[in-house]
Amino acid sequence: MHLRSVALLLSSFAVVPAALASCSSSTSKPAPAGDGTTSGGVGTSGGTGADGGDGGTAPVDAGFDPATDPLLGCTKDPGAPAVTVDPNATTDPAGGAAAFTLDKALAGFPSSSGKLTVGIRTENGNIKCTLDDAAAPISVANFVGLARGTRPYQDSTKKWKTGRFYDGLTWHRVIPGFVIQGGDPAGTGFGGPGYDLVNENHVDEPLGVLAMAAATVPSGSQFYIVVGKGPASDYNVFGTCTTEAAIAIANVPVDGNDKPTTPVHMLTVEIGRCP
Repeated sequence: MHLRSVALLLSSFAVVPAALASCSSSTSKPAPAGDGTTSGGVGTSGGTGADGGDGGTAPVDAGFDPATDPLLGCTKDPGAPAVTVDPNATTDPAGGAAAFTLDKALAGFPSSSGKLTVGIRTENGNIKCTLDDAAAPISVANFVGLARGTRPYQDSTKKWKTGRFYDGLTWHRVIPGFVIQGGDPAGTGFGGPGYDLVNENHVDEPLGVLAMAAATVPSGSQFYIVVGKGPASDYNVFGTCTTEAAIAIANVPVDGNDKPTTPVHMLTVEIGRCP
């Protein structure tokens, strides 16, 4: 790894516990960057995702083929109820990551016995992830709440709001044989929702694992999917994903910061319960 990449990696991980110690050889891969400073967003549930800086919002996608829906055959989200928050609150309106439960995240979702699942549509294909709320209840509640618009977050002006956080954001860091990373409204590796997660379920990360950083700034919204050999067990594992589209995204042309030269978006991030 050249010196510029090492410097970038160290700056990205100065705030993440147990940052990668595996950067010493040319075959080592950097760990996913953290998540947590604030940028972007919308004001109401059901709106477009948190946007700002290079995080961007995807162009309107009018040509979606329902037959390719990653949640086809699943109980779909009818839309989250509006959540009112004080935009000028001086602390997290949800009371912190551990206080935001899955029941709160799923407010208004129909009763169903299926597995909690996320469908992510991208320009390079669709990704379907099964969420593990038994092993990582806080991380799953956080992700579902941000995706649906029930979890308050801060925008770039430090105002609290709700809305579909992930829709339209980019995969800002993609590395073949390692991970694809997204969920940063700034698109830089340093953006997030204005709060941090707690540590849970630090386990091995094989192909297809869905995980995110926790414990220290920045954490809260950025997540990654393992497309080869994952990082050390220092991150919150909260699900498993299909990998065909994720591997395709990992192999798009990138710049010196592993950022796709042509943005690849999360066109929609939807929650369902699947058989």
